[in-house]
Amino acid sequence: MVRDAKNSPADGPALCVLASGSSGNCSVLRSADGRLALIDAGLSPRRTAAALAQLGHGLEDVDAIVLTHLDSDHFYASWATAARKLGRGASVWVHASHARARRLEPLHESGRLRTFEREAFEPVRSATFVSRLASHDAEGVATFRISTPQGELGFLTDLGEVTDRLVEFHQGVGVLAIESNYCPRLQARSERPDFLKRRIMGGAGHLSNQQCLGATEAIAPAEHAVFLHLSRECNRPEIVGALHEGADYARTIASAEAPTRWVPIVGGMAARPVTQTARPAPMTLFGPAP
Repeated sequence: MVRDAKNSPADGPALCVLASGSSGNCSVLRSADGRLALIDAGLSPRRTAAALAQLGHGLEDVDAIVLTHLDSDHFYASWATAARKLGRGASVWVHASHARARRLEPLHESGRLRTFEREAFEPVRSATFVSRLASHDAEGVATFRISTPQGELGFLTDLGEVTDRLVEFHQGVGVLAIESNYCPRLQARSERPDFLKRRIMGGAGHLSNQQCLGATEAIAPAEHAVFLHLSRECNRPEIVGALHEGADYARTIASAEAPTRWVPIVGGMAARPVTQTARPAPMTLFGPAP
């Protein structure tokens, strides 16, 4: 792992990527009062608990899981029933366009399923999320601009492309977490089948290192950039690091095997008190909620 930033203080809003890659993606957002929200849950509950334990936390400290989309490397199937291991009253949040997936039925039946679209929502206290949907395969993927009292975080992964509108939505955050999935040269030389290469590189799959660089420069994070979802077969941390060498922002490159350090969420355009928002009632998609 390549990391240029110092460790974060022991408290305050921060992001830690527990793991990020094709074998599973899960990040943890720590709120100003020390409560946790997982952004994606692509690791098994057991592995997630072990990674949280390295940070001095347990599943009971998690108040929410917020999903970007439902690919298996972002939503591990057993979380549909294992969510009961989270903190009391913890919810799982999905974009409304994804909410009718049958795999989510246990979450609805337990009353833990919540949905979002473009409106602000607060899955964990003192952290307000606003989402914009981006292209990824047929269903799309949710990106998040997250406001805390100390600063803002932009979170973007599994993007087919970064549009001008998406750049404008995330511009000026203090911390940007964005995928840098593949090196085009290594992708072209790989033994992957042509249909998979077309899917990844065709505008509805993932971002190349160069696309990530362009998006990061356009969004211009004030403090820190965290690079996610590097392909094990078609990328290298040193390639990603070299592209951003000399940038004004500190850099962290996430690993598929081990958690990053805590990255403080500071700076950006909204370092101001967060407005409290009410939590909506559970969705009724598969029958009456108990």
